[in-house]
Amino acid sequence: MSDYKQLFNEMLENLKQKNSVDVSNVVKAFNFAEQKHSGQMRKDGDPYIIHPVEVASILEKRDFNTDVISAALLHDTVEDCGVTIDELKHTFNNQIAQIVDSVTAITKENFLPDSNNIYSDTKDFLKQAVEDSTYQKLIHIGKNNKFGFYIKFADRLNNLSTISCFPKYKKEAKILETEKWLIPLAKLLKSKYFYYQLTNGCFCVRHEDDAVFFQYLDKYIQNMSSYVEELKSMLEFEINSYLRASKFSLSKVEITPKTPYEVYTSISKHFDTNKLSSVKESNFISVPIFDIYIITKQDTNGFNPLYTLLTEFGAREQLEIVGLSSDELNNTSLLVVDNMRNLFNITMLSKRQYTELLNGTTNGSDIDDLDETVAGGVDGDYITVYTPTKEAIKIPAKSTVLDFAFKLHKDIGFSAMYAYLNDSPNKSPIYTRLHSGDKVEVVCKLDEFNMNQNIAELRWLAYCKNESTQRTLIKYFERKYT
Repeated sequence: MSDYKQLFNEMLENLKQKNSVDVSNVVKAFNFAEQKHSGQMRKDGDPYIIHPVEVASILEKRDFNTDVISAALLHDTVEDCGVTIDELKHTFNNQIAQIVDSVTAITKENFLPDSNNIYSDTKDFLKQAVEDSTYQKLIHIGKNNKFGFYIKFADRLNNLSTISCFPKYKKEAKILETEKWLIPLAKLLKSKYFYYQLTNGCFCVRHEDDAVFFQYLDKYIQNMSSYVEELKSMLEFEINSYLRASKFSLSKVEITPKTPYEVYTSISKHFDTNKLSSVKESNFISVPIFDIYIITKQDTNGFNPLYTLLTEFGAREQLEIVGLSSDELNNTSLLVVDNMRNLFNITMLSKRQYTELLNGTTNGSDIDDLDETVAGGVDGDYITVYTPTKEAIKIPAKSTVLDFAFKLHKDIGFSAMYAYLNDSPNKSPIYTRLHSGDKVEVVCKLDEFNMNQNIAELRWLAYCKNESTQRTLIKYFERKYT
């Protein structure tokens, strides 16, 4: 059993050392949650309050502010304890209450069917409709207050780590929900930490019977721990020497192990490993197991400072550049090898850039363009296309001209005839798939008064790939033919 009071006190001390504001609110939130959850137990027999404290601790370690940490402590009080959002507003503040509201699940009891929702078949699939509505609410509120997403990420990470007491079918259901909603949302926020931790959490639960792989990896990381500390000290010395003659100053060097999911994915690219049990200890030396972050106090610009450090100063005797490496979020780092043939990914960036890399950004993310009425999961891949006036429009990958037309306006969508792509004089049909960077000029059917004329046909349902376009067309045809 976790000592939740000790964990909370450690978190509180960390906040004070960071000179965080409104620490008193965090204390008040803890006392409030402890009182409201009194007598409630988790499935594994632990007092329920342990869960919100552990969720808050995850976010404190990621340097989120005290409003977010307070909301994490309170995140289940509305759903499980009968507390109201107005009560949280009065007791704390609007920001905390809104964050809690965004992550409070819709239940079967308070679910309101939407007759306009083509996915809302509540007779036979009420559970699925309730889940979809819960995430639609999270996305709707999250567009204005993205901190709710992070509480949901931390909440799920904690749940995945304590899921062992559940039967296998419930574990798999929780994994599928995470893969359908939360992992794509973390990807849209470009949060490297939560994307890989959630992906890895699902990976570890799904392969919990393949203990040998995890034992091999733990043993490898443990055997490397002393060497990694020596490498860290060497880099700090060399970097400080290098930075004295530059405009940069070092904040710290972080060397962190990759998740088992990342390691296995890398190994699978080089070896025929169709299952975890086929991975050998010797495979680990062939892939990077650690990420090296050189964190400066000033923003860096590309790889130039890092390249200079690794080629012109003492670090070149220890680390040699062998290429570039990209992760699943398109973050790029240098791939280096040491004298013992160990591979590392290495990146040089400021503390601000480092925090944004791991946590993602709450400004200008692809979530802003997400259809908040989406059902059945989130597409985590977006492309950027351009109007003739060079306005950038983000749409899901695999979108067609028709999807783009509806994204611009319903009237444009219903009247779209064809498009000119990238200034070509040739017409492209409305089912043409678009690619990132395309310039798209949609040509519409106009009536005698120069107004958009609706020319939609049933076959258009095969021309669109976006759920929002399909839903708009289905609603239109239902009204037309019923």
